[in-house]
Amino acid sequence: MEPSSLTSAQPTKSSSPFPVNPQNQIRPLYLLPLHATLNSPKGFGSPPKKNKKTKKSKSGGDDNEDEEEEEENGAEAGVIPEVVTNRMISRMGFTVGIPLLVGLLFFPFFYYLKVGLKIDVPTWVPFIVSFIFFGTALLGVSYGIVSSSWDPLREGSVLGWNEAQKNWPVFWQSIWGGGSRKK
Repeated sequence: MEPSSLTSAQPTKSSSPFPVNPQNQIRPLYLLPLHATLNSPKGFGSPPKKNKKTKKSKSGGDDNEDEEEEEENGAEAGVIPEVVTNRMISRMGFTVGIPLLVGLLFFPFFYYLKVGLKIDVPTWVPFIVSFIFFGTALLGVSYGIVSSSWDPLREGSVLGWNEAQKNWPVFWQSIWGGGSRKK
C-alpha cells in the first residue's frame, strides 16, 4: 500500500447512520438528547396561562371577587390534596408489598422442597401460587387508592372497608363514565 492513499485529503461521501454536520464531522449521538433537553426545558406543552388580577373598582367589585374564587375553585377541583396522596401511597405500600413479598418468597420455598427435601412439586403449583399472590398485589393498587379516606381532614379506619364501600362507586364512575365533564 502506498502511504499517499491512506492520507488522502479528498473527503469521501458515504452513507452513515450517524448525523453528519456540513463539515463532514460525526457528532456524538449521546449529546443530542442532552442538548435538546437543556435547550428548552418546557415540558410537554405550553405553560398554563396566568390570570392577571385586575384592580377592583369600587362599584361592582364583588362580582370580580366571586368570579376569581370560582376560577380558583375550578382549577383546584381536579387536584388531590397531598395528605390524601400520602395516605393512598402508604396504604398501597401495604396492600401491594405484602402479597408481592409473599409471592416472591414462595420461589425459594419451592426450590427448597424440590432440591433440599427431594419432594417432587409439579411445575404448575409455583405458577398458580405466584399468579394468586401477584394478582392480589395488582388488586392491592386499586384497593389502596379506594380504601383510603379521600377527605383530607379525616384519617379513616385501619382496614379502610367503610371508605372502600363509599369510594368504589366514585372510582368506577370515573373509569367508565369518563369523569365529570363541564358542558
